[in-house]
Amino acid sequence: MSRRKMKTLTARKARWGYLFVLPLCLGLIFQFGIPTIRSVYFSLSRVDLSPEGFSTTFIGFRNYYDALFVNTVFREKAVRSLLDMLLNLPLITIFSFFAASLINSKFKGRTLVRVIFFLPLVLAAPSLMHFDASDALQNMMGSGNNYKASQSLTGIESLNLANSLINSGILPNAVAQYLSEAAGRIYDIIILSGVQIIIFLAALQSIPPTMYEVAAIEGASAWESYWKITFPMTSPMIMTCMIFTIIDSFTATTNQTLSMIEDTAFGNSLNFGLSSAMSWIYSIMILLLLGIVTLIMRKVVSNYEN
Repeated sequence: MSRRKMKTLTARKARWGYLFVLPLCLGLIFQFGIPTIRSVYFSLSRVDLSPEGFSTTFIGFRNYYDALFVNTVFREKAVRSLLDMLLNLPLITIFSFFAASLINSKFKGRTLVRVIFFLPLVLAAPSLMHFDASDALQNMMGSGNNYKASQSLTGIESLNLANSLINSGILPNAVAQYLSEAAGRIYDIIILSGVQIIIFLAALQSIPPTMYEVAAIEGASAWESYWKITFPMTSPMIMTCMIFTIIDSFTATTNQTLSMIEDTAFGNSLNFGLSSAMSWIYSIMILLLLGIVTLIMRKVVSNYEN
């Protein structure tokens, strides 16, 4: 095939590619681009509502100042959301990788185990989280005292676990306290790990079995094969799962910061300018964290690839 025909074929494929992505581009522009620009303008303005519509008055960065230094509840909730995410991020990543490695092992009834394992995570997770968050069982049964007793029992068990780890002297105090808090949050960790487990499972299944066979012939142990084959081959998916976990944590329906932003805009105050400023502060915080995690994980991935 001549070079001219190859260029013609490439140009034709490019035109079809542009045609297929055109609806997506139009959707991004009209559904996300215009609202994004308007939210930036609202964050720099005072929005007054009237029966005829709304009017805006440019006030600069006053809304941002109010969100950070006047309305301190938003700042506290944003920091709390960040701390919760930082606590869950390594736990979800490690648990997802461990669960994926477990169900990827060869044993009888593996398909049935996968179905049983994934059904609660994929299908019932949203309803279970809503059911737990709304305390529906407590309201129906009217057993508020018993419910509080069960909650305090969970706290006592976590405290006993922390004391046992600290008194054993095996782990430092900070690590022991972190593990005890993880034990108290195991319910949330399992529910939030469904998609990450699927990603890690796909990464593990993409590793050619011949690589392990060659390593076994060369005399490598299972531990050496793990660090020389499994972990380097799945390290790009670790970054993907961490990014997904960060976004999922910050955009969850149970996130108190998002609820406060929504209440500020559509609640009694109807302060769209302050709500837009809060949204942009929250978005910038997420983007900065994603950038830091991406830079760190890219170095880890590149080191293993080299």
